[in-house]
Amino acid sequence: MKDFFSTVFSFNFFKIFIYFLFVFSGSIKWIPFPIDFTLFFGVLCVVVLFFEIKTITIFRKEVYNQISIIFLLMLLFAFSNFYTVSYVYSDKKNEAMLLNFFTVLYPLLAFKNVIFKELQRLMYVIGIFTICILFYVYFTITFIIFFDKTQSVENLPTYLAVGIMLSACFVFSLSSKPTISVIVYRLIILFLLTQLGGRGPLFNLILSLCIYYVLNLKNLKFNYKVVLSFTAAILVMVFYLDNIIELVLENVNVDRFNMVKASSEDGSVLYRVFVMKRGLETFYEHPFTGLGIGSSGIALTGEDQVEFPHNLIVESLMELGILGGLLYLGIYIYFFVYHLKYIRKDKKLLIMYIVSLLFFLEDMKSGSFDSWRISLMWISLYVIQYNFQMNSKALPEKNTK
Repeated sequence: MKDFFSTVFSFNFFKIFIYFLFVFSGSIKWIPFPIDFTLFFGVLCVVVLFFEIKTITIFRKEVYNQISIIFLLMLLFAFSNFYTVSYVYSDKKNEAMLLNFFTVLYPLLAFKNVIFKELQRLMYVIGIFTICILFYVYFTITFIIFFDKTQSVENLPTYLAVGIMLSACFVFSLSSKPTISVIVYRLIILFLLTQLGGRGPLFNLILSLCIYYVLNLKNLKFNYKVVLSFTAAILVMVFYLDNIIELVLENVNVDRFNMVKASSEDGSVLYRVFVMKRGLETFYEHPFTGLGIGSSGIALTGEDQVEFPHNLIVESLMELGILGGLLYLGIYIYFFVYHLKYIRKDKKLLIMYIVSLLFFLEDMKSGSFDSWRISLMWISLYVIQYNFQMNSKALPEKNTK
């Protein structure tokens, strides 16, 4: 506990904390505050950079390659302002691109060492805070604010945004030993994910966990505690299966997670299919340059308003053409493929890699470039951890006489 508080009250933790609040400022705007949260925490980040920019960090070539592809895509978005058909949504997306740029730039200049320890503590703080808030609205019967627009609170984060953050908190808990408190923490997160009803966060978490265990297979240790716990779980399932099924049916909207039924009946799924098809049709009509930044609103609805195909590959294709789509794919192909050989050897990097994968999968289902900075944040934090970790291993050992 002493180590926890010493980390939380460190300057390195503060730098990550304000960075998180800057990136996720849209999710906390329901909290009364006299200044816009994005502006406030953005200014704090700039102040930090003023002190940290005195020392410039030299990064490894692969980090520069990763960042260069990201900046190239942003530059292409900026260039598309010369031919875009949008005037309203393009302004909003240009602002988002500036925030995306700063999201990538800040960690490159602000952090001078590995950050996993501080990041792990922060994710526990966020997880516990979110759990407390959700239990409050759950037991006061106000969970409906996530589903009923007539009773929602202004600027309240969506159930999808809350769900994906809980999923990330679950993944980070894998870096801790499976004590009773950690297991309870994970079970609470899973319970709240089922109550929120977001299919994407839960299914993406399951897929990410499967990939995590496959990549971490050789490092798994089956000691007697693990064997006993697994045996106990099997026995509970055997003797109390009927009770468990009854409990699930009473507390979980099972139809909500029935993907076969959802694909043919759920309005939100059908709408996503429609906008993705329309987005691809737009790309086929303008394959080389697209219609320019912010044009997705016009292409999908006929009006210059905020609308997107809920898939960043399709969005990049319809707004920037084939080059934009290739650059976007190049960012993630380079990231996920190149680092495979490193994450198998290091659990910290593996955890951050899986969280980056989690948010990439969410972008494929519900994302837009307006909120791309969340995914960029995880990639940026990973490459910072990777860079300093690899550099520390590359340093020659001191001779001891």
